[in-house]
Order: sequence, then C-alpha cells, then structure tokens
Amino acid sequence: MGESRRLLSFSAGPALWPDTVLESVSEGLLPSAGGGLSVLEWSHRGEAYGRLHQRALERLRRLLGVEPSHEVLLLPGGATQQFAMVPANLRPPGGSADYLVTGHWARRASEYAARTGAINVVASSEDEGFSRIPPPERWRLDPRAAYFHLTTNNTIAGTQLHRLPRREAVPLVADVSSDVLLRDLPVANFDLLYAGAQKNLGPAGLAVVVIRRSLIEALAHGPEGVLGYRDHARSGSRLNTPPTALVFLLERMLAWIEAEGGREEMVRRARARAALVYDALDRHPDVYRLSVRREDRSVANVVFGLHSAEEERAFLAAAAAEGMVGLAGHRSVGGLRASLYAAMPVAGARRLAALIDAFAHRHRGAKNVSAPAPGGEGA
Repeated sequence: MGESRRLLSFSAGPALWPDTVLESVSEGLLPSAGGGLSVLEWSHRGEAYGRLHQRALERLRRLLGVEPSHEVLLLPGGATQQFAMVPANLRPPGGSADYLVTGHWARRASEYAARTGAINVVASSEDEGFSRIPPPERWRLDPRAAYFHLTTNNTIAGTQLHRLPRREAVPLVADVSSDVLLRDLPVANFDLLYAGAQKNLGPAGLAVVVIRRSLIEALAHGPEGVLGYRDHARSGSRLNTPPTALVFLLERMLAWIEAEGGREEMVRRARARAALVYDALDRHPDVYRLSVRREDRSVANVVFGLHSAEEERAFLAAAAAEGMVGLAGHRSVGGLRASLYAAMPVAGARRLAALIDAFAHRHRGAKNVSAPAPGGEGA
C-alpha cells in the first residue's frame, strides 16, 4: 500500500489493520484463490468453508490458551448482543446476577440485564467519573448470584482491571473486548468470556465467546435456537448461516497474530506502546490532563486531555497533519483518546509520543510569546 496515503488510526474500533493482512484479504477474496469461487460465495455447509471455520476456532484456542474444558463459539452481533444473551442463558427465572460497573459499557451490560431480571451492582465508580476501579474490598458480592459479570477494560474511561478475581462458587463472566490478547488472561479461571472482534481480533459484527462446557450442560432454563449458547455449541457455531465473510477476516487476522509471535508478543507490544504514550504525557503535566489513577491505567486506551477545547482541537489538527487520526475522545466525555490495539505497531505509539512532546513544547512557546513582557507600560 502507498505509504503516503496510509493513515495511522488510533480509533477505539473498528481498529487499525496491518497492511499485510489487508493485502492477504484482498487476494483471498478473488475466485482464483478459492477454487473458482470467492470465499464470499462459499456455502457455509461446504468443505472449504468448514476448513476455514475450524482453522479460526483452532487459532483462537492456541492464542487464548483455551483448555478442552471450554468451548469456543463464533457468534454474530458483537459484544452488545452478549449483554442480552448472558442473562438470558445464565440467570434462572427469579434469580439475580452480580455486576461490577467500572465504565460506560459495563454499565450498559448491567442495564441490559436489568431489563429482564434482578441484578446486584457489587460496586460502581460512576460517581468518580469512572476514573478508577473500585477496590475489591468494596465489592458487595451475593453468594447466591447466578453469575458475576465484570468488564476487564473500559474503553471510554481508560481504566483496566489489573487484579482479576479468582473463580469462586459463583460463575465468573467477563467482557474482554478491548484488552483480549493485550494482557495475561487466565481463561481457565472464567466460566464465560466474550469479546467483540473489532478491536484486537478482526472485523466488526462478530463476537468470540469462550464458555465452560459444564456451564453449557447446566443451562436447562436457557433459550433455544439462535439465542441459546447450548444450541450454538452443539452445532459448532454453525446453527444457522454463520457470518462467513467475517470469519474469513477473523482467521486472516489471527494468522497474522500467530506469525508475529502470538499472545506473548502481543502482550509485550501492548506494554511497550502504553509505556511510550504514558511516559510522554507524564513528562508534561502542565500541558496534559490524565484523570485515571496510575494503578488503574489501561494499556489499550489512553485517555487524556488538554486544558481547553481549543487546545484539544489544535492537537487533533496537528495529529491529522502527521497522518494520525481517531484521537478524539468518546462523544459522551470529549477530550482525547489513543486506542492501542493489537495491530498498532510500537512505532505508531512512538510517533504519537513524539507528537505529544512536540505539541507540548510548541504550546509552552506560544504561551510565553503571548505573555506580557515584564517592565512594560504601567510598571
């Protein structure tokens, strides 16, 4: 791809894709690569698609470290559909579920669950602007809950749950959409994990669900058909026509991640990217605002701001001039945000850090120039 026309996107999702994967995808869509048919034309019941589907599942198992105790599902609808499917499948009639509310999407998950049954908010940091993770000693857990739901990373607030709870008697459920493959994640400790693919794994519109087999077997009260985990698991995620094109894109991205070094390399890069950007921001506390506590900072989403909307617009313009886009904060909170997902090269974070430094120096220079000189009229 032409380097002069290629932009570096820090968007919160859909996220940046590697050029090599985009080239692989474009070639793979051609009939010449698919035995005379484009992959978009393959039957979801045919052998060619069956092999692709299985490769995607196997790559996910290797990358996430999924043991035979868990099933991997590929489901349409993204993470938001899981907000509804989790309580529908896991909470029995008359039961209640625990929710840890640490950000906008964690709150949305709890609201979806509250529409159809009882929930218990074990703790919330909303009154602090979601600028911190409530410490575990403040969690009010219900030992009779159907499950305990948490969100490991909060994309809008820029916080991350670094100390994950251990699995107790209550099934542990987590939305890991924005930091899957960016952290050490003990999959075996969870009964159900889900992730919208559009941040670290591939295309928008697809969710990866990892669920304990014994939990599936216990879902006697759950819905049947396309809303039921049990039926999706029994059919190998091919209960109805799966999103075949999205699975193709997912498999190509996963192949790239494995070729780059897998989960261990993705975690190393995530830490390196975050360190570069946070260190640059911390060098200029007079210019940039960071509201998140240092111990709760996310490696996936760096949320920051300047001291006026005018300065933030100037920063976005400076970034755009350097070919960097997607840095505006979420519309609900404003400010600035750099999302550093799996396909973001460390060199991209280095470019952003350089801009942070350069903008701070220019900002100080402009303030000094505009300040009145000492000893002027009236002295």
